[in-house]
Amino acid sequence: MTATYDPEKYLESTIHCLKDYTEAGFNAAVQDSQARDAGLQVYEVMMEFPPDDKIIELVPNKRTIIHFELDDIQDQILSFGRNTARLVYDPVTKTTSEQEGRRHILNFDVGIWAWDKSGGTTARLRARQTLTNLFSGSQAIENLREASDGGDGKLEILSHTSGHFMTEFINDVRVFRQINSTLQIRVFSRTPTPIVTPSIEQVTQDTELILVPDLHL
Repeated sequence: MTATYDPEKYLESTIHCLKDYTEAGFNAAVQDSQARDAGLQVYEVMMEFPPDDKIIELVPNKRTIIHFELDDIQDQILSFGRNTARLVYDPVTKTTSEQEGRRHILNFDVGIWAWDKSGGTTARLRARQTLTNLFSGSQAIENLREASDGGDGKLEILSHTSGHFMTEFINDVRVFRQINSTLQIRVFSRTPTPIVTPSIEQVTQDTELILVPDLHL
């Protein structure tokens, strides 16, 4: 995996991290050594719901499709007031930059698409098991955190549901699908454009001030 999370490009980096993590997991799970040695891609990860023309194009191939469709985003600020997540001091301009922080919960629809040439129901079963290993349980949570962590944020799994199986026909070809599966990810971001304000360089104390006692005490 090469992509890491960037809180200033939270959507873009989340998609890249999730795709790389899933591809690495499926490559590691491939049991067909002949296919792997021949360089065949047994599984293909798509970060969108595959359109009908794409499915028709892929049906003759020996690849099972895994899709992630981002279908809901919940955005929340981190606190009241200025909602500052980061302060950056510039000693040249003597200013302080404030970047706002936000929390995002991203909901993905996750699907499996297999056909006879890609392995049929067996390919679908293996794909479901691999997705469960990648996104369910404490070990999966930690694995995605480590894989996406570049020192400035990470992806956190909140929940993963497996959905159910169904079979449909596309151009008279049986397609073995898994539907109604969801993955919920939490990330934290900050605004890329900071709010710049003058910094307080020093505090001057007036030595002539005299403390007057409170006569009412």
